[in-house]
Amino acid sequence: MRVAVAALASMLIGSAPPPRLDMLDFFTGKTHADNVMKVAFHGPKSLIVDSVGGKGDRGDFVLIDNINEQGKPARTRKWIMRPDGPSHFTGSLSDAVGPVDIVVKGDSATISYVMKDGHLAIVQQLQLQPGGKLLSNHVVARKFGMVFAHIDGTIRKLD
Repeated sequence: MRVAVAALASMLIGSAPPPRLDMLDFFTGKTHADNVMKVAFHGPKSLIVDSVGGKGDRGDFVLIDNINEQGKPARTRKWIMRPDGPSHFTGSLSDAVGPVDIVVKGDSATISYVMKDGHLAIVQQLQLQPGGKLLSNHVVARKFGMVFAHIDGTIRKLD
């Protein structure tokens, strides 16, 4: 009997579809990110980002980040994103030169852009965690093809 119950539970758990990341839903409203940033030849720093997102005047999606990086003055940045096909977004970021590209696949997203200051190539990986209210956040910044910095942390949906 125990074997049959275990087999049935395994089939039910194994057949559940993986969670799907809906970027617009997750970032609508307030989010809070707790991260640790490690820059080459420097010690780790705290990086806290509080964000508010929603639909903009032109039907695009706007996200405002309030960034608190340890040892630096607080600053704000603005994302403006538009759907560009299934599971794909494009847009701009006040910190970036050129476009921002977002590809969503299942429970994860990859965000790519180039920073204005220092022309760092950024690749950010987000992955939805069980429960749907938390993303793991991993960012790699490269310069001349070499890793210059990386960020690891979480982003929590607050409402």
